[in-house]
Amino acid sequence: MVNKADITLEQNQLQMSGELDFWNVMSIYKKSLSLLEASPELHFDFSRLKASDSAGLALIVEWIKLGKQLNKPVRFTHLSEDMMSIAKAAGIDGML
Repeated sequence: MVNKADITLEQNQLQMSGELDFWNVMSIYKKSLSLLEASPELHFDFSRLKASDSAGLALIVEWIKLGKQLNKPVRFTHLSEDMMSIAKAAGIDGML
């Protein structure tokens, strides 16, 4: 079963929703590319995201890289305790 996840641009925030996992992370990444161009800053809000595995953390790292390439500030809000635990285990929690 493939979980559903989505990313939308709402009031200059990139809003994550659903359940992000290995199976749907690439579709979210591809959809995010056009949204990143349209957004003045890269403010990702995870308040509507129900769950994520380590693929979500890999996606966050890619967004940080893209933010640097686009010369736009990157900010993440409402990351779950689970995502922060994965980031800490990977040694990249300081980036978030």
